[in-house]
Amino acid sequence: MIGSLLQVALLAFLPISEIRGALPYGVLVCGLPFWPVVLVGFVCNILPYFAVTWGSNWILKLLCRFPWVNRVWNRLVVNAQRRFRPYSRWGKWGLIAFVGIPLPFTGVWTGSLVAFLAGLKMRESAPFVFTGLVIASMIVSMVVLFGQSL
Repeated sequence: MIGSLLQVALLAFLPISEIRGALPYGVLVCGLPFWPVVLVGFVCNILPYFAVTWGSNWILKLLCRFPWVNRVWNRLVVNAQRRFRPYSRWGKWGLIAFVGIPLPFTGVWTGSLVAFLAGLKMRESAPFVFTGLVIASMIVSMVVLFGQSL
């Protein structure tokens, strides 16, 4: 069980799967109890917010000295801005929708990056990102529980 929960934690932390992949994997594939999977998935999915918020400036200054990193970073920024554009008219409230809609590349990682790029401080963006993650967790949980009952 511990090994499977570690896999759930890793899936929740990764930018591709996040909570959207961790919950179905833990409950439907591994057969783990629902609530421990939700708790581990939620906690590990919110960790990237702190990593992006606290570490972005420092890491960017260090890594963008390399031309290839600068190119990759610029590509990520453009993609994040493009994905957030439909939500930008709502301002900070758009972060809730952006993080909360369980689609690929619209989770905590990208939402944190968008908040960073918008110049929002942690105390400004945290409630919106956390609320979005709660909504995404609830949506994915309902889908998983429905799938489990089939």
